[in-house]
Amino acid sequence: MMGWLVAYDISAPKRWRKVYKLVGRAGYRLQYSLFWLPGGHAVGHDLAAALEGVIDRGEDDVRLYPFGSNAWARLYGRPPWSEGVHDALYERFHHCWRACPDQD
Repeated sequence: MMGWLVAYDISAPKRWRKVYKLVGRAGYRLQYSLFWLPGGHAVGHDLAAALEGVIDRGEDDVRLYPFGSNAWARLYGRPPWSEGVHDALYERFHHCWRACPDQD
């Protein structure tokens, strides 16, 4: 399953709330301003188009990174989901949350 990592730094609280709502509807919050969005190219394209109408390109920083189906991540700390919750993010990464085997 393909997905997207979305990170942002928004300078104005009003725009930050709008970006947070847009990204939060589409994905899962991993950290304060870092989200995982499951889905293909259309998901990233649609979100980017929606964000264009919200952000100030001169002051804000928004990044969408494609995360291919064969990509992996080493994850530390507390998982972003509640115990017993199974969703696309959980299914992809639950076995890696504490320690993934080294992969090249």
